[in-house]
Amino acid sequence: MNIIVNKILLHQLGVMLLIFLLTVPSFVKIAKAADLPLRGINLAGGEFGSNKLPGALFKDYIFPSKQDIKAYADFGFQLIRLPFKWERLQPKLNNAFEKNYLGYIEDVVSEANKYGVVVVLDVHNYGMYRKEKIGSSNVPTSSFEDLWFRLATHFKNHKNVIFGLMNEPNKHDAAEWFPIAQAAVTKIRETKASQTIFIPSTFWSNAHRFLLKDGDYSNAEMLSQINDPMNNFVFEVHTYFDHDSSGTHNTCDKGDTIGINRLEEITQWLNVNQYQAFLGEFGASKNKVCLSTLDKTLAFMDDHKNAWYGWAYWAASPWFGDYMYNVYPPDINTYPQAKILKKYIGN
Repeated sequence: MNIIVNKILLHQLGVMLLIFLLTVPSFVKIAKAADLPLRGINLAGGEFGSNKLPGALFKDYIFPSKQDIKAYADFGFQLIRLPFKWERLQPKLNNAFEKNYLGYIEDVVSEANKYGVVVVLDVHNYGMYRKEKIGSSNVPTSSFEDLWFRLATHFKNHKNVIFGLMNEPNKHDAAEWFPIAQAAVTKIRETKASQTIFIPSTFWSNAHRFLLKDGDYSNAEMLSQINDPMNNFVFEVHTYFDHDSSGTHNTCDKGDTIGINRLEEITQWLNVNQYQAFLGEFGASKNKVCLSTLDKTLAFMDDHKNAWYGWAYWAASPWFGDYMYNVYPPDINTYPQAKILKKYIGN
């Protein structure tokens, strides 16, 4: 008798579970979580000298050396966000990539792979190509699709790669940007590439503006409609701690909680809607308030790991010199920012 009752109860539970699964809203996209939040660094250089195209390596721009990659891997960083210029990679729209420039990107990906480090391919173009908007007559969306079809085809077998669609689009509003981002996602998946895709928000990707209207709609409203057949995408946002969140001032706004304040609303939205975001840029000067802000912001993200796929500090480059956010080389005795970062990446 007990066996029969148990079978009936198990059947009823199975039916209830099936009904629940069928009634979960189909529009909710749950991005795949990393095993651990990825802690990274922006190794800047490939995007330098943007007013000199195509430019020359070591004169107008640089890429991280093998020694640089090893140093940041040894420090404990699990990710490198690698900025580069679309115009240098693809000097003519809808045409082949420039072999040398592509090779520099390949070298970073291959070298990082030796240390188990992930590389974000960051098209550092602000939603533009040769100073014209994606979606305009001279830079149609189809050309952006072509870029990503070629990139995804080339790197689809490199499992330590993440596709960063675009750095800080700021000339499009949210409704204009959504179909462009969607077209790129679709093209990437046509190649059968399975890597994670980072989808940036508009208005310079400011995290605290994600839920605010940019045009008639917010990024939250528009980008939540992204359809990825592999369901493996993450929103990319940025934040800085100065009064206008531009990252151009060495002081931090309203005490040392401004970083938390600027991430609270999007964090709540991510948790409620079962998405994740990646904080692709943030930085702090050696100002004591800013250093405290950096510490508290990183602690906040650690406390909300379900929402935050990871982060990449801005930035490090041998060409940055005394730039206020620079942590090159990764030395905790020279850079107090590096000491704080080390606290959260371990090793």
